[in-house]
Amino acid sequence: MLTLAPTFACRRAPSRLIRDCHYTAVRQFMSSSPQTSTPSGDASGPSSLAGTAPDHTAYILLHTRVPPAEYPPRSKSALWRAFTMKARQWGGVVNFAWSPALRVHGAYAGLGEDPQDKRDPRRETYAASVFSIAHRYGRLEIPEISLANLDEIDDALRTLVLGPTPGGASGGEAAAQAEAQAKATAQMAGELDRRLHLFVCTHGSRDCRCGEGGGEVARALARELEKRGIGAKDVVLGEVAHVGGHKYAANLLVYPYGDWLGTVQDFDVPQVLDDVLAWHATSQERLTRAGSDPHSQDLPPPLCPPFWRGRMGLDKDEQLALYSKAA
Repeated sequence: MLTLAPTFACRRAPSRLIRDCHYTAVRQFMSSSPQTSTPSGDASGPSSLAGTAPDHTAYILLHTRVPPAEYPPRSKSALWRAFTMKARQWGGVVNFAWSPALRVHGAYAGLGEDPQDKRDPRRETYAASVFSIAHRYGRLEIPEISLANLDEIDDALRTLVLGPTPGGASGGEAAAQAEAQAKATAQMAGELDRRLHLFVCTHGSRDCRCGEGGGEVARALARELEKRGIGAKDVVLGEVAHVGGHKYAANLLVYPYGDWLGTVQDFDVPQVLDDVLAWHATSQERLTRAGSDPHSQDLPPPLCPPFWRGRMGLDKDEQLALYSKAA
């Protein structure tokens, strides 16, 4: 008899019976048939989660000194707002993240909420991580980002993700601009970090389902990684602010690949981690062999189909198509 773990009072807990039975019976996502129950009860249709991840070409994380449990419900950060407006134009999403394994900026410890930040917005400064469709097998690190260098960082990331802007300068001037942007991007990036990165939304002040459910999953992941002897040199475990989709809590974001998982619970963690680690090993080999061109390879099937919300670089229709193709 299947026994489900007790749910917490504030969390909307959708029926997991069919999904849990399926996931227990089919142990490996690579060979599983991702058929899950839909709201109508039809187990042959698309997952009720597939297609719910936001369409994005890059995910940028501003590193903070405190975890999301200490974040305000809604950010008033001038830098976050300005960067979000710029990145949105080329498909980038900007968020805050905390992890002991991620470097923070040595001169700033705030969240853009301090009165001093309002008087002098340029003092707000972070180190940041960048994941994008242009480098699906690793993380880029920005050592310092503030309003003072935001335009330069935004231009470099836009070019990295989308390529040189068409219709701009021509001839030698265009070549010089491309070379300068390439140098700026290389300097910003440094060496590509090829570790697996797992981020759980634990932004409890925004929604208690994320705080409680996300917190349970984050702690379960930490315990499971420790039990397996896997440290930060191989897997980075972090927590992020609001990602969208409180009803899908707990949300687990798997980067650098950009697969989003939803409705994960603490008792799911051992099997989910098995699948994620296997995916990471095969993906590193496949993506390295294919090179950095995001269009040079066939799209791999969804990661952990019963929990799969979508993937970076795919819009809703493309996410649904990939899920249906795998099914």
